[in-house]
Amino acid sequence: MTTASTTDQDRTPEPVYAVLIHGWGGSPHSWDPVVWPKDWHVLEYTLPGHAERFDDGPWTIRSASEDLARYIETHVPAGHPALLIAHSMGGQLSLWMNANRPDLVAGEVVIDPAYGGDDSAEDVAQSVSTLSALRADAYGTMREFIKGAFSPYLGQEARQAIVDDIPRTNPKALADYFESEYLDDDSFGLKRDSRPMMARRTRPVLGIYRTEERGDFERENDPDSVPVEISVWGSDHGHFLHMEEPERFAGEVIAWADRIGSLGRIGVPDGIGSSVLVG
Repeated sequence: MTTASTTDQDRTPEPVYAVLIHGWGGSPHSWDPVVWPKDWHVLEYTLPGHAERFDDGPWTIRSASEDLARYIETHVPAGHPALLIAHSMGGQLSLWMNANRPDLVAGEVVIDPAYGGDDSAEDVAQSVSTLSALRADAYGTMREFIKGAFSPYLGQEARQAIVDDIPRTNPKALADYFESEYLDDDSFGLKRDSRPMMARRTRPVLGIYRTEERGDFERENDPDSVPVEISVWGSDHGHFLHMEEPERFAGEVIAWADRIGSLGRIGVPDGIGSSVLVG
């Protein structure tokens, strides 16, 4: 008598729960151009202070990350870690989650994330100046910032959607988040502060960047034990890569998710839940 063994091919695929995390001054509308697989459970998280959460606070990276953790605990079934897909400042939240709540994370996709920023004295002084400008005129300062983030790949409809999101964001939230990203004592947006947080990751990472330099920073600072893949699109692209070429973006993310295995079976660190292997 023989007993049939269960192989990866025999297993029922684990459901994929993807949580989309938009960036600073944005909204879930930034994901509108992207088409995801029909069998994925896609959840669009809204940052406090943004869009329909205009008056929700407080507005710090830590408080927003803790809010995101509660969102995942509420909307994703227990035992199904989520694939976090995060743009810009959203990448700080997904990094915080990977470092602090790996029990909720299957893997992490970061799109030109807001960490690894230059940390020279001149750069810090510029951040102080930008914060002052945000305190004085948040919307005007954001509109100027956005101009430098566009590229020829970004269509007019996408540009207008980005611009329209600015006044839908609480102006004080824009300034408070910026301070929390780069200037607060517990910030981790600058290179010197990003490295310790990145070193605490345990979940796979896909980084989508414009330049090799930014991609190299990701490769060099994530632990050797963490699978890291980098996709560099080129400096002729802008900040909103997922909106510039949504089909390319979705294709890369879906292929990567397949490579890292059935997302529900990613290993969990000792002491956090049960440990299982990637298929």
